[in-house]
Amino acid sequence: MATAVSTPQVASVRASRWTYLLAYLALVTLAEVFIAIPGPASPVDRPFQPIGLSMHILLVFSLLFLSVFQQTKDSTLAALLVAVSLASLVRVFSLAVPRFPFFASPEISPLNTIPWLALVSIPLLVSVAAVAYVQRLGPRDLGLLVRRAREVPLQFVVAMTGIPLGRLEYAILRPGPWIPPDSVGWLLGGAVVIFLATGLSEELIFRGILLRRAVEALGGRYGLLYVTAIFASLHIFFLSGFDLVFVFGVGLFYGFVALKTKNLWGVILSHSLGNVILYLVAPFH
Repeated sequence: MATAVSTPQVASVRASRWTYLLAYLALVTLAEVFIAIPGPASPVDRPFQPIGLSMHILLVFSLLFLSVFQQTKDSTLAALLVAVSLASLVRVFSLAVPRFPFFASPEISPLNTIPWLALVSIPLLVSVAAVAYVQRLGPRDLGLLVRRAREVPLQFVVAMTGIPLGRLEYAILRPGPWIPPDSVGWLLGGAVVIFLATGLSEELIFRGILLRRAVEALGGRYGLLYVTAIFASLHIFFLSGFDLVFVFGVGLFYGFVALKTKNLWGVILSHSLGNVILYLVAPFH
């Protein structure tokens, strides 16, 4: 016989979940603010970055501890807390992995970004695979399987949105190029690295694992908003209010597509293509 759960009890469980989740959102936003504050001598100097990094490291361990504590009380929240820890790991790996001087000249120092990003992608993808394995999320659960051939055209259309999105974000941020001009090898290699480190890994984290667990814990609408808020908070580093609004809108779009189609390939490729345009193509045009 099924046991009915009263509405007040459900509301109490939701409220308890929000206490932890809003606390994390506030702390991760504060950590990102510390990381983003520029120094007085140079805008690229971030004197409070170690504080923000330390906060993220503490958040990862705190979330893992809380997930164990909540496992017997609220297993849905426990799974979500582990998933949320991946968001902080994105920042931990991006700041903790050293930038080796592949190129010594200051004029081409941005070219160090692609080799560094390749190193970042390794622990990030390993972490994603570990959480997916522990939570028993297979390729179908993560949206990596194409179930029907008729899904392909729609996913292709979603993927192509990366071109205008990348151009629009370039108009907002105007970043320098990550590769030398007129180098097909650097363009192709950089595109592969961006696919692994941003498109694949970040979409598996935010729209694959985290969104799935947030919807289970909070419902579709609030789960989508919560995940998008975390995703946007990790872009405070750019110190652009316009970019935060832009990223929040893109996050909503990607999340909506992932929920409706139950397939991640469109948003993975759109995210990857957008960053290729932003950092590898648009700076030269």
